[in-house]
Amino acid sequence: MEIFLPSLIIILVVAFFVFLVLPRTGPMVLAVVSLLTLVAAGVHHYSLFYTEYKLSTWQYGISAYTPWLVLAVAILFIISTIMFMVGGGGLNNSMATPMESIQEAVSNSAAAMPSANSATNPVTATINRSINSAPALSGQANANRNRKTPNVPGLGYAASEV
Repeated sequence: MEIFLPSLIIILVVAFFVFLVLPRTGPMVLAVVSLLTLVAAGVHHYSLFYTEYKLSTWQYGISAYTPWLVLAVAILFIISTIMFMVGGGGLNNSMATPMESIQEAVSNSAAAMPSANSATNPVTATINRSINSAPALSGQANANRNRKTPNVPGLGYAASEV
C-alpha cells in the first residue's frame, strides 16, 4: 500500500496540472518550464548514480556528459531560432531576411531588363517592313496596313517599331 498511494497522488497532481494549468500557459513559459525540468532531472539522475559514474573508466566519464552536450546544442538552436523570429534577423540585425534578398534580386533583374522598345531586332523589323510594303492582295490587307500597331497592355509601348 505504501507504493500505491504516493503514485496515485502523483498521478492526480499531474492530471490536475495537465488539464487545468498547462492549456493556459504560453509556449515560452512551457519551453522554460521544460528546460528547467530537464536540468532538474539530469541533476537528480547524476546525484542518484554518482558512484556508478565515479567507478567507470575515463571513456564512460566523457560519455556521461554527452546528454548535457546535446542539451546545450539544442538550447542554442532554440535560442537562436527565437532570436531570429523575434529579433528579425538573428544576432546581426543588419543581415537581410531571405525574403528581402529575393525582393532585392528581383528589383535588380527588373532594372537590368531592356525596355520594350528594344524588343524588336533589326531582322524582325525588316521582315515587318517588307510585309507591310508588299502590294495588297485584297481590300482587307489595305485596311490592315493603314492601322497602327497596338500598344502592349500595361506598358504603353507599340508592339513593334514599324
